[in-house]
Amino acid sequence: MKEIYLRAPATTANVGPGYDIFALTLQNPFDEVKLQLNDSKRITIDIINDRNNIPIDVPNNTAGLAILELLKRKNIQIGVNVQINKKMPSGCGLGTTGASAAACVFGLDKLLELGLSENEMIDIARMGEVASGGSPHADNVAAALLGGFILVKSYDPVDVLKLKIPEFPVVLAIMQKNQRTTRGFITYNIGEEKLKEQIAHCSSVIHAIHTKDIKEFGKAVSVDYVAEPIRGATIPGYNDAKKCIINAGAYGCNISGGGSSVIAICDEEKQNEIKNIMENCFMDNPLFIKIIKTKTCNIGIKEID
Repeated sequence: MKEIYLRAPATTANVGPGYDIFALTLQNPFDEVKLQLNDSKRITIDIINDRNNIPIDVPNNTAGLAILELLKRKNIQIGVNVQINKKMPSGCGLGTTGASAAACVFGLDKLLELGLSENEMIDIARMGEVASGGSPHADNVAAALLGGFILVKSYDPVDVLKLKIPEFPVVLAIMQKNQRTTRGFITYNIGEEKLKEQIAHCSSVIHAIHTKDIKEFGKAVSVDYVAEPIRGATIPGYNDAKKCIINAGAYGCNISGGGSSVIAICDEEKQNEIKNIMENCFMDNPLFIKIIKTKTCNIGIKEID
């Protein structure tokens, strides 16, 4: 029986103004994924630790859907056992579904010696995201697969660029969504002036990474006129919390991916203070889980013993 063990990192998508085109990888948290091949021609999925209502029927699971897509495209019939050891909470905007989908495509490429390109793996893995958010976005799966900061240059065809990102300190207030996805409520009608400002801040994000300027990076990722107003409205006290976090010295603050986790960028010596502020602001939210201090990271999915 062929098998492979993988570590799949958390990611945060959008990164402020970069709706569905930006994502970055985090050192922590992460999931561990084991894939085993067999001759049954069946796909099975097993979740260890926090199930959190994650479906294990293959067409409704992001990992399962990604595997189906890969086997269909390559005309392969084989059995696959998937075991996902959940070490990061799901449904919190940390890219857990993308990590699972990307890990399965990465692992099968290794086990079956397919020789897929990075863009091919990302294009296949993103199809798994339909199971969770209804849209085959590539940002999370790309960041999980490659590590670093991801810029999606094109969706047709999928073309992704990885930028090496400095290890910027991050504080995460991890909170679950109060609904499956808010994507359907986003209108995209933000007007000409806000559109121009959104694009300008996307440029600032890229420039800040190249110049390793955490202050510019934080300021740029704090701006989002597309998704943040909708998703922020579902997080009690979010706007006041963001003001407190920025006033305390964080360089930037926004919602992680589809929410409801909140991410702050700050100097390392400020992490404990920001952590305390987040706890005070969100502790009464019944969907609040915990605070994590971490950093951005350039390592994506990797094989482990």
